[in-house]
Amino acid sequence: MTVKSLHAVIMAGGSGTRFWPASRAARPKQFLPLARGRILLQATVDRLAGLFAPDRVWIVTNGAQARGVRRLLPQFPREQVIVEPGPRDTAPCIALATATIEARDPGATMVVLPADQVIEPVEQFHRMLRRGIALAADDRTLVTFGVAPTFPATGYGYIECGDPLDGAEPRAFAARRFREKPDLATAQQFLAAGGFLWNSGIFAWTAAGIRAAMAAGNPPLAEATEAMRAAQRQGRRAAVRRAFLQAPKTSVDYAIMEHSPHVAVVEATVEWDDVGSFRALTSVGVADGDRNCALLAGGAAQIALHSQGNLVYAEGKRTVALFGVQELVVVAVGDAVLVCPRERAADLKQLVEHVRAQGRADLL
Repeated sequence: MTVKSLHAVIMAGGSGTRFWPASRAARPKQFLPLARGRILLQATVDRLAGLFAPDRVWIVTNGAQARGVRRLLPQFPREQVIVEPGPRDTAPCIALATATIEARDPGATMVVLPADQVIEPVEQFHRMLRRGIALAADDRTLVTFGVAPTFPATGYGYIECGDPLDGAEPRAFAARRFREKPDLATAQQFLAAGGFLWNSGIFAWTAAGIRAAMAAGNPPLAEATEAMRAAQRQGRRAAVRRAFLQAPKTSVDYAIMEHSPHVAVVEATVEWDDVGSFRALTSVGVADGDRNCALLAGGAAQIALHSQGNLVYAEGKRTVALFGVQELVVVAVGDAVLVCPRERAADLKQLVEHVRAQGRADLL
Protein backbone atom coordinates (compact mmCIF):
# COMPACT_ATOMS: atom_id res chain seq x y z
CA MET A 1 0.00 0.00 0.00
CA THR A 2 1.66 3.19 -1.21
CA VAL A 3 0.70 6.21 0.86
CA LYS A 4 1.01 8.64 -2.05
CA SER A 5 -1.63 6.66 -3.97
CA LEU A 6 -4.28 7.01 -1.26
CA HIS A 7 -7.01 9.55 -1.96
CA ALA A 8 -9.99 10.54 0.19
CA VAL A 9 -13.19 11.81 -1.40
CA ILE A 10 -15.57 13.74 0.86
CA MET A 11 -19.11 13.92 -0.51
CA ALA A 12 -20.41 17.31 0.61
CA GLY A 13 -23.34 18.17 -1.64
CA GLY A 14 -26.37 17.23 0.45
CA SER A 15 -29.04 19.69 1.59
CA GLY A 16 -29.96 18.30 5.02
CA THR A 17 -33.62 19.35 5.06
CA ARG A 18 -34.14 17.63 8.41
CA PHE A 19 -32.05 20.42 10.00
CA TRP A 20 -34.18 23.27 8.67
CA PRO A 21 -34.19 26.19 9.47
CA ALA A 22 -30.55 25.94 10.56
CA SER A 23 -29.77 24.16 7.29
CA ARG A 24 -30.54 25.94 4.00
CA ALA A 25 -29.62 25.38 0.35
CA ALA A 26 -26.48 27.51 0.62
CA ARG A 27 -25.73 26.38 4.19
CA PRO A 28 -26.38 22.64 4.38
CA LYS A 29 -26.02 20.36 7.38
CA GLN A 30 -22.31 19.76 6.78
CA PHE A 31 -21.70 23.50 7.29
CA LEU A 32 -23.27 23.47 10.78
CA PRO A 33 -21.33 23.17 14.07
CA LEU A 34 -22.80 19.75 14.86
CA ALA A 35 -19.52 17.93 15.56
CA ARG A 36 -19.62 18.86 19.25
CA GLY A 37 -19.46 22.53 18.31
CA ARG A 38 -17.21 22.11 15.26
CA ILE A 39 -18.29 22.40 11.63
CA LEU A 40 -19.05 18.88 10.35
CA LEU A 41 -17.11 19.36 7.11
CA GLN A 42 -14.06 20.71 8.93
CA ALA A 43 -14.18 17.82 11.38
CA THR A 44 -14.28 15.37 8.46
CA VAL A 45 -11.23 16.94 6.81
CA ASP A 46 -9.35 16.97 10.11
CA ARG A 47 -10.21 13.30 10.73
CA LEU A 48 -8.31 12.30 7.58
CA ALA A 49 -5.04 13.98 8.59
CA GLY A 50 -2.22 11.56 9.24
CA LEU A 51 -3.53 8.90 6.86
CA PHE A 52 -3.98 10.96 3.70
CA ALA A 53 -1.56 13.56 2.35
CA PRO A 54 -3.16 17.04 2.20
CA ASP A 55 -2.99 17.05 -1.61
CA ARG A 56 -4.84 13.72 -1.72
CA VAL A 57 -8.04 14.90 -0.01
CA TRP A 58 -10.90 15.99 -2.27
CA ILE A 59 -14.26 17.60 -1.57
CA VAL A 60 -17.13 17.09 -4.02
CA THR A 61 -19.92 19.62 -3.70
CA ASN A 62 -22.46 21.47 -5.85
CA GLY A 63 -22.30 24.93 -7.39
CA ALA A 64 -24.53 26.53 -4.75
CA GLN A 65 -22.28 25.34 -1.92
CA ALA A 66 -18.80 25.61 -3.42
CA ARG A 67 -18.38 29.20 -2.24
CA GLY A 68 -19.36 28.17 1.28
CA VAL A 69 -16.78 25.38 1.25
CA ARG A 70 -14.06 27.83 0.32
CA ARG A 71 -15.22 30.32 2.94
CA LEU A 72 -15.31 27.75 5.75
CA LEU A 73 -12.05 26.06 4.69
CA PRO A 74 -9.90 28.92 3.38
CA GLN A 75 -6.71 26.83 3.61
CA PHE A 76 -8.14 23.93 1.63
CA PRO A 77 -6.71 23.90 -1.94
CA ARG A 78 -9.25 25.29 -4.40
CA GLU A 79 -8.16 22.84 -7.08
CA GLN A 80 -9.19 19.96 -4.80
CA VAL A 81 -12.80 21.15 -4.59
CA ILE A 82 -14.72 19.29 -7.29
CA VAL A 83 -17.94 21.01 -8.30
CA GLU A 84 -20.72 18.81 -9.67
CA PRO A 85 -22.42 20.27 -12.76
CA GLY A 86 -25.83 19.23 -11.39
CA PRO A 87 -27.58 17.10 -8.75
CA ARG A 88 -27.23 13.45 -9.81
CA ASP A 89 -26.94 11.47 -6.51
CA THR A 90 -23.91 9.57 -5.21
CA ALA A 91 -23.09 7.31 -8.19
CA PRO A 92 -22.32 10.19 -10.62
CA CYS A 93 -20.61 12.05 -7.76
CA ILE A 94 -18.24 9.12 -7.27
CA ALA A 95 -17.79 8.71 -11.02
CA LEU A 96 -16.71 12.36 -11.34
CA ALA A 97 -14.31 12.04 -8.42
CA THR A 98 -12.85 8.83 -9.87
CA ALA A 99 -12.29 10.47 -13.26
CA THR A 100 -10.70 13.54 -11.67
CA ILE A 101 -8.36 11.55 -9.44
CA GLU A 102 -7.31 9.10 -12.14
CA ALA A 103 -6.34 11.99 -14.39
CA ARG A 104 -3.69 12.77 -11.76
CA ASP A 105 -2.95 9.33 -10.32
CA PRO A 106 -3.95 6.33 -12.50
CA GLY A 107 -3.07 3.84 -9.72
CA ALA A 108 -5.21 5.50 -7.07
CA THR A 109 -6.88 3.85 -4.11
CA MET A 110 -9.93 5.77 -2.91
CA VAL A 111 -11.78 6.12 0.37
CA VAL A 112 -15.17 7.76 -0.11
CA LEU A 113 -17.07 9.20 2.84
CA PRO A 114 -19.87 11.62 3.70
CA ALA A 115 -19.13 15.07 5.10
CA ASP A 116 -21.81 14.97 7.79
CA GLN A 117 -20.87 12.29 10.31
CA VAL A 118 -19.38 12.37 13.79
CA ILE A 119 -16.79 9.59 14.22
CA GLU A 120 -14.52 8.97 17.21
CA PRO A 121 -11.79 8.11 18.05
CA VAL A 122 -9.63 9.04 15.07
CA GLU A 123 -7.09 6.28 15.75
CA GLN A 124 -9.74 3.58 15.44
CA PHE A 125 -11.16 5.28 12.36
CA HIS A 126 -7.76 5.12 10.67
CA ARG A 127 -7.37 1.49 11.72
CA MET A 128 -10.63 0.43 10.10
CA LEU A 129 -9.80 2.38 6.93
CA ARG A 130 -6.41 0.67 6.65
CA ARG A 131 -8.17 -2.68 6.94
CA GLY A 132 -10.55 -1.78 4.13
CA ILE A 133 -7.78 -0.35 1.94
CA ALA A 134 -5.82 -3.59 2.27
CA LEU A 135 -8.85 -5.68 1.27
CA ALA A 136 -9.46 -3.49 -1.78
CA ALA A 137 -5.87 -3.82 -3.03
CA ASP A 138 -6.80 -6.73 -5.33
CA ASP A 139 -8.44 -4.24 -7.75
CA ARG A 140 -11.69 -6.20 -7.43
CA THR A 141 -13.07 -6.01 -3.91
CA LEU A 142 -15.34 -3.11 -3.03
CA VAL A 143 -15.30 -2.40 0.68
CA THR A 144 -18.03 -0.83 2.75
CA PHE A 145 -18.00 -0.19 6.48
CA GLY A 146 -20.81 -1.32 8.76
CA VAL A 147 -21.72 -0.07 12.22
CA ALA A 148 -22.97 -2.47 14.89
CA PRO A 149 -26.62 -1.48 15.51
CA THR A 150 -27.54 -0.35 19.01
CA PHE A 151 -31.30 0.01 18.46
CA PRO A 152 -33.83 -0.97 15.76
CA ALA A 153 -33.25 2.06 13.54
CA THR A 154 -35.64 2.60 10.64
CA GLY A 155 -33.67 5.49 9.16
CA TYR A 156 -30.57 3.49 8.19
CA GLY A 157 -29.90 0.90 5.53
CA TYR A 158 -28.56 -2.45 6.72
CA ILE A 159 -25.93 -4.85 5.46
CA GLU A 160 -26.42 -8.55 6.08
CA CYS A 161 -23.03 -10.14 6.77
CA GLY A 162 -21.95 -13.47 5.34
CA ASP A 163 -18.92 -15.54 6.28
CA PRO A 164 -15.86 -13.93 7.91
CA LEU A 165 -13.10 -13.27 5.41
CA ASP A 166 -10.28 -14.09 7.83
CA GLY A 167 -9.34 -13.80 11.48
CA ALA A 168 -7.88 -10.30 11.34
CA GLU A 169 -9.20 -7.21 13.14
CA PRO A 170 -11.34 -5.23 12.67
CA ARG A 171 -13.58 -8.07 11.54
CA ALA A 172 -14.45 -8.29 7.86
CA PHE A 173 -17.18 -10.32 6.20
CA ALA A 174 -18.49 -11.07 2.77
CA ALA A 175 -21.52 -8.82 2.26
CA ARG A 176 -24.47 -11.14 1.73
CA ARG A 177 -26.96 -8.46 0.75
CA PHE A 178 -27.98 -4.87 1.32
CA ARG A 179 -31.33 -4.17 2.94
CA GLU A 180 -33.16 -0.88 2.50
CA LYS A 181 -34.44 1.21 5.40
CA PRO A 182 -36.84 -1.21 7.13
CA ASP A 183 -40.05 -0.72 9.06
CA LEU A 184 -39.82 -1.03 12.85
CA ALA A 185 -40.82 -4.71 12.99
CA THR A 186 -38.19 -5.66 10.40
CA ALA A 187 -35.52 -3.58 12.13
CA GLN A 188 -36.32 -5.38 15.38
CA GLN A 189 -35.91 -8.71 13.59
CA PHE A 190 -32.53 -7.63 12.23
CA LEU A 191 -31.37 -6.62 15.70
CA ALA A 192 -32.54 -9.86 17.28
CA ALA A 193 -31.05 -12.07 14.55
CA GLY A 194 -27.56 -10.56 14.67
CA GLY A 195 -25.35 -10.54 11.62
CA PHE A 196 -26.66 -7.16 10.44
CA LEU A 197 -24.74 -3.88 10.42
CA TRP A 198 -25.88 -0.35 9.70
CA ASN A 199 -24.63 0.92 6.35
CA SER A 200 -22.30 3.82 7.18
CA GLY A 201 -22.00 5.10 3.60
CA ILE A 202 -18.19 4.92 3.80
CA PHE A 203 -16.36 2.96 1.09
CA ALA A 204 -12.87 1.90 0.00
CA TRP A 205 -11.76 0.60 -3.40
CA THR A 206 -9.17 1.16 -6.07
CA ALA A 207 -10.09 3.31 -9.04
CA ALA A 208 -9.58 0.26 -11.24
CA GLY A 209 -11.83 -1.80 -8.97
CA ILE A 210 -14.77 0.62 -8.98
CA ARG A 211 -14.53 1.11 -12.75
CA ALA A 212 -14.58 -2.67 -13.26
CA ALA A 213 -17.65 -2.93 -11.04
CA MET A 214 -19.34 -0.16 -13.02
CA ALA A 215 -18.59 -1.91 -16.29
CA ALA A 216 -20.04 -5.18 -15.01
CA GLY A 217 -23.06 -3.82 -13.18
CA ASN A 218 -23.99 -0.47 -14.72
CA PRO A 219 -22.59 0.08 -18.24
CA PRO A 220 -24.15 3.56 -18.68
CA LEU A 221 -22.37 4.72 -15.52
CA ALA A 222 -19.14 3.13 -16.71
CA GLU A 223 -19.43 4.87 -20.09
CA ALA A 224 -20.00 8.26 -18.45
CA THR A 225 -17.04 7.69 -16.13
CA GLU A 226 -14.74 6.77 -19.01
CA ALA A 227 -15.87 9.83 -20.97
CA MET A 228 -15.18 12.07 -17.97
CA ARG A 229 -11.81 10.43 -17.42
CA ALA A 230 -10.76 11.03 -21.04
CA ALA A 231 -12.01 14.62 -20.94
CA GLN A 232 -10.20 15.32 -17.68
CA ARG A 233 -6.91 14.15 -19.15
CA GLN A 234 -7.41 16.47 -22.09
CA GLY A 235 -8.56 19.42 -19.96
CA ARG A 236 -11.95 19.62 -21.73
CA ARG A 237 -14.23 20.92 -18.99
CA ALA A 238 -17.32 21.18 -21.19
CA ALA A 239 -16.94 17.52 -22.15
CA VAL A 240 -16.63 16.55 -18.48
CA ARG A 241 -19.88 18.39 -17.78
CA ARG A 242 -21.70 16.71 -20.66
CA ALA A 243 -20.56 13.25 -19.59
CA PHE A 244 -21.53 13.88 -15.97
CA LEU A 245 -25.03 14.94 -16.95
CA GLN A 246 -25.41 11.77 -19.02
CA ALA A 247 -24.63 9.53 -16.03
CA PRO A 248 -27.62 7.73 -14.48
CA LYS A 249 -29.12 9.67 -11.59
CA THR A 250 -28.87 7.05 -8.86
CA SER A 251 -27.08 6.09 -5.66
CA VAL A 252 -23.86 4.09 -5.62
CA ASP A 253 -25.52 1.50 -3.37
CA TYR A 254 -28.27 0.83 -5.88
CA ALA A 255 -26.14 1.20 -9.00
CA ILE A 256 -23.12 -0.83 -7.90
CA MET A 257 -22.88 -2.15 -4.35
CA GLU A 258 -26.13 -4.13 -4.24
CA HIS A 259 -25.26 -6.01 -7.43
CA SER A 260 -21.51 -6.60 -7.18
CA PRO A 261 -20.37 -10.13 -6.22
CA HIS A 262 -17.16 -8.77 -4.72
CA VAL A 263 -18.26 -6.68 -1.72
CA ALA A 264 -16.68 -6.92 1.71
CA VAL A 265 -17.94 -5.22 4.85
CA VAL A 266 -15.53 -4.13 7.58
CA GLU A 267 -16.96 -3.63 11.04
CA ALA A 268 -16.56 0.01 12.05
CA THR A 269 -15.06 -0.14 15.53
CA VAL A 270 -15.78 3.51 16.29
CA GLU A 271 -18.41 5.72 17.87
CA TRP A 272 -20.49 6.75 14.87
CA ASP A 273 -23.39 9.13 14.39
CA ASP A 274 -24.68 10.35 11.06
CA VAL A 275 -26.42 13.32 12.76
CA GLY A 276 -29.52 12.58 10.72
CA SER A 277 -31.94 14.89 12.52
CA PHE A 278 -32.18 17.17 15.53
CA ARG A 279 -32.70 14.08 17.68
CA ALA A 280 -28.96 13.50 17.27
CA LEU A 281 -28.38 16.42 19.65
CA THR A 282 -28.72 13.87 22.44
CA SER A 283 -25.32 12.51 21.43
CA VAL A 284 -23.54 15.63 20.14
CA GLY A 285 -25.01 18.32 22.44
CA VAL A 286 -24.79 19.10 26.15
CA ALA A 287 -27.50 17.78 28.46
CA ASP A 288 -28.71 19.03 31.85
CA GLY A 289 -30.23 17.06 34.71
CA ASP A 290 -33.72 17.28 33.19
CA ARG A 291 -32.69 15.73 29.85
CA ASN A 292 -32.78 19.06 28.06
CA CYS A 293 -30.03 18.81 25.47
CA ALA A 294 -28.63 21.86 23.71
CA LEU A 295 -26.11 22.78 21.06
CA LEU A 296 -25.44 26.50 21.29
CA ALA A 297 -23.16 28.48 18.97
CA GLY A 298 -22.11 32.08 18.37
CA GLY A 299 -22.96 33.33 21.87
CA ALA A 300 -26.37 31.65 22.25
CA ALA A 301 -27.60 30.65 25.70
CA GLN A 302 -30.37 28.59 27.26
CA ILE A 303 -32.49 28.92 30.40
CA ALA A 304 -34.78 26.05 31.42
CA LEU A 305 -37.28 25.79 34.29
CA HIS A 306 -39.80 23.01 34.92
CA SER A 307 -38.90 21.62 31.48
CA GLN A 308 -37.75 18.14 30.55
CA GLY A 309 -36.51 16.26 27.51
CA ASN A 310 -36.24 19.20 25.12
CA LEU A 311 -33.74 19.62 22.28
CA VAL A 312 -32.43 23.12 21.58
CA TYR A 313 -30.27 24.35 18.72
CA ALA A 314 -29.48 28.08 18.70
CA GLU A 315 -27.00 30.41 17.02
CA GLY A 316 -26.09 34.03 17.64
CA LYS A 317 -26.61 36.47 20.50
CA ARG A 318 -29.92 35.14 21.80
CA THR A 319 -31.28 33.24 24.77
CA VAL A 320 -33.76 30.39 24.44
CA ALA A 321 -35.93 30.15 27.56
CA LEU A 322 -37.89 26.97 28.26
CA PHE A 323 -40.66 27.09 30.88
CA GLY A 324 -43.00 24.23 31.65
CA VAL A 325 -42.52 22.38 28.36
CA GLN A 326 -41.55 18.80 27.58
CA GLU A 327 -40.22 16.84 24.62
CA LEU A 328 -39.92 19.73 22.17
CA VAL A 329 -37.41 20.65 19.50
CA VAL A 330 -36.62 24.38 19.51
CA VAL A 331 -34.41 25.88 16.81
CA ALA A 332 -33.55 29.59 16.80
CA VAL A 333 -31.33 30.90 13.99
CA GLY A 334 -31.19 34.17 12.08
CA ASP A 335 -34.59 34.88 10.58
CA ALA A 336 -36.48 31.79 11.77
CA VAL A 337 -37.61 29.92 14.88
CA LEU A 338 -38.86 26.34 14.77
CA VAL A 339 -40.87 24.61 17.51
CA CYS A 340 -42.10 21.05 17.02
CA PRO A 341 -42.70 17.89 19.06
CA ARG A 342 -39.52 15.90 19.48
CA GLU A 343 -41.20 12.84 18.01
CA ARG A 344 -41.71 14.71 14.71
CA ALA A 345 -38.10 15.87 14.36
CA ALA A 346 -37.36 13.37 11.60
CA ASP A 347 -40.32 14.59 9.52
CA LEU A 348 -39.16 18.14 8.89
CA LYS A 349 -38.98 17.53 5.16
CA GLN A 350 -42.77 17.91 5.13
CA LEU A 351 -42.48 21.37 6.65
CA VAL A 352 -39.75 22.36 4.19
CA GLU A 353 -42.02 21.35 1.31
CA HIS A 354 -44.82 23.43 2.84
CA VAL A 355 -42.49 26.44 3.11
CA ARG A 356 -41.57 25.95 -0.55
CA ALA A 357 -45.24 25.73 -1.53
CA GLN A 358 -45.85 29.03 0.29
CA GLY A 359 -43.31 30.69 -2.01
CA ARG A 360 -40.89 31.49 0.84
CA ALA A 361 -37.71 30.97 -1.15
CA ASP A 362 -35.99 33.36 1.27
CA LEU A 363 -36.27 30.66 3.96
CA LEU A 364 -34.84 27.87 1.83
